[in-house]
Amino acid sequence: MASDYRSRLFSTYDATHISHLDTEDSAKLEWFARYAALNYFPLLDNFDKNTVVVLEIACNKGYLLKALRDHGIRHLHGVDLSTDAVAKAQSLVPDASIVYASAGAYLQEHPGEFDVVFLKAMLEHTRKEHTLLFLEQIKSALKMGGLVIIDVPNMDWLFASHERYMDFTHEAGFTKESLAQVMRNVFQNVVVRWCLNLRFFLVHPQCSPCLRGDKGAENHVPRRHGEH
Repeated sequence: MASDYRSRLFSTYDATHISHLDTEDSAKLEWFARYAALNYFPLLDNFDKNTVVVLEIACNKGYLLKALRDHGIRHLHGVDLSTDAVAKAQSLVPDASIVYASAGAYLQEHPGEFDVVFLKAMLEHTRKEHTLLFLEQIKSALKMGGLVIIDVPNMDWLFASHERYMDFTHEAGFTKESLAQVMRNVFQNVVVRWCLNLRFFLVHPQCSPCLRGDKGAENHVPRRHGEH
């Protein structure tokens, strides 16, 4: 009988993988604060920090949630499959709602609840046969006018093979074209850009009403440096 290796690996993800890669918490917090300021905060300018409801899927130890909290965002939620990571995140951002749960089940329990959903280096962990359904679940959990920000390793990068295979739970790798292809099957007018360190791609479709009353997507994406 086949073993459920993913559940086992994710249940010990922090102890057996992340803790062997991460630097000290202070360095990680500083890195995430800079990274978020460069790549994420400009996308949140149209939201009121006092009322916007933000979810991070696969929040790990809460470094991004802490950066968002320090940026002034008050209503923060996180979900992760590692009990160790959830405990750490809860201690780091005690006023956020952070739970141990499957992302799919969590999203189904919170329809139309979030203004912004973050996925930082998470979509590559999703099996291909589950990816489109997962994106549909994210869309269903967004409020009308909500925003999903998806950040994945850049497979066009020089050291892409390392990014792809450094983690046994990685199921897929994305180029700019393949990420756009996947997103266009759920959202409209998808634009993908490089993050400023070039190691990652960033896509952020925004849900807005269309004529059928479904959630479409419009993007207002900064151009890459040097792009005309």
